[in-house]
Amino acid sequence: MLPTLLQAVADFGVFNTLAQYGVLGITTLGLATAVWYLLKRQLASEERLKQQVDDLQKEMNEYIREDQYKLMEIIQNNTEAMKELRDIILTRNSNSRR
Repeated sequence: MLPTLLQAVADFGVFNTLAQYGVLGITTLGLATAVWYLLKRQLASEERLKQQVDDLQKEMNEYIREDQYKLMEIIQNNTEAMKELRDIILTRNSNSRR
């Protein structure tokens, strides 16, 4: 029984040191735990927001590609219409001169 009483109490490092300060140490430990929890939550939130930004960026790039294709079609159609209009005007001018 005597060897059991003489054994050293397990040292828990920082927690043991904080416990020696009593209420102040326990309060510090509680605040440190709250800060750790809030930090983890903030980092998770930032990671989630980064993922949302990446997803939105991909979606925006798809819209840009679709719009670019549509604009190219419109430009091509307008170019063809302008050529046809020019041909009609030139044909009328050459017919009216005769």
